[in-house]
Amino acid sequence: MASRLDLRLRTCGLAAAATVVSSLFAPLARAEEPHRVALVIGISDYERLPKELALETARSEAADVARALEQQGGYDKVRLLTDASATLKNLEAALRDQIADEVGVNDTLLLYFVGHGVGSDYGDPRILLYDTDPDALDSTSMSLVDLNGYFEKYIHCRSYIIAFDAAHSGTMNNLAMLGPSGDDWPGRGQSAFVVSAGAPRQVGRPGVFAGAFLQGISGRADANGDGLVTASEMNNYLVTVVPQVAAGTQNPTVVSSYDPNVVVAVVKVPTSVRAATGPAARVDKAKFVFQGGQQPTVQCQAAAPVACDPACYVWDVPAGPCTVSMSVNGEALSGDVSVLYRGAYTCGSFQGALRCSSPPPP
Repeated sequence: MASRLDLRLRTCGLAAAATVVSSLFAPLARAEEPHRVALVIGISDYERLPKELALETARSEAADVARALEQQGGYDKVRLLTDASATLKNLEAALRDQIADEVGVNDTLLLYFVGHGVGSDYGDPRILLYDTDPDALDSTSMSLVDLNGYFEKYIHCRSYIIAFDAAHSGTMNNLAMLGPSGDDWPGRGQSAFVVSAGAPRQVGRPGVFAGAFLQGISGRADANGDGLVTASEMNNYLVTVVPQVAAGTQNPTVVSSYDPNVVVAVVKVPTSVRAATGPAARVDKAKFVFQGGQQPTVQCQAAAPVACDPACYVWDVPAGPCTVSMSVNGEALSGDVSVLYRGAYTCGSFQGALRCSSPPPP
């Protein structure tokens, strides 16, 4: 008969073996779907730059992009840095301490920047942060070499989506405000899809790139309707829409080599909409109000155009993009808005484009 000590040893041995087995399979049990993380930066007012270099819409554009990534683009975590929060120190901390902990090897990181930059025209492309000192650019701005260094050292993920809107009018200390373009980014191989708002040395128009990017990640760029916006689909959409809106003066540039199947956005309809409208994801009623134009119309998917004067309703339409149009001083303007909730959508002309605000989620 086994002694009490023998039984205790055998029991401990079985427990230890069970612990080893469970530890071996623990990673499988903890395996999760790949995460999508975004860092969005928008700087309108700079602490040390001349006031005439302020970018009126950068802050709001960044906020709109961040909201769309989270609500419609399938991103799990979105960090937004604007104006005084977008310092060099805060950017470094976000990359080194926060995002590095949130992004795994199977995940995706998206970096969107709208603000000032310099150096694309002389081989040292940089983005300017809120506290950048024009007299000490090397130590108070972030070069693409340094930014890529943070990625190399701290952030190791499956794919990177990087969008720059950093070429604007004006000069600083005799430097043109021409920040990074798509082909300036140091090579990261096929894993990185890098796009800039315009071609090298080309000044972007406020709101044009952000508007097209918003439409793209919200589903308009999903050419095959599979619910995924791939890098090739996003590229095709941006290089088509941006020049149209900017009358040929702005042409997005994409890094020369990238995997066309990198997923930029996973188009989704919010749970609240699915719950309210059922599996087919429909919006039962949406009101459109147009400001400052003539002959406004709305056309949603699989529905006839609706004339507005200046307001109108659309009824029982699929949740997703609707096309809006109107005439302003004899010029025909059009745009897209994602109709995901019932409520009022207010549309008006902004910087030569037709844009609409959306109601808050229910």
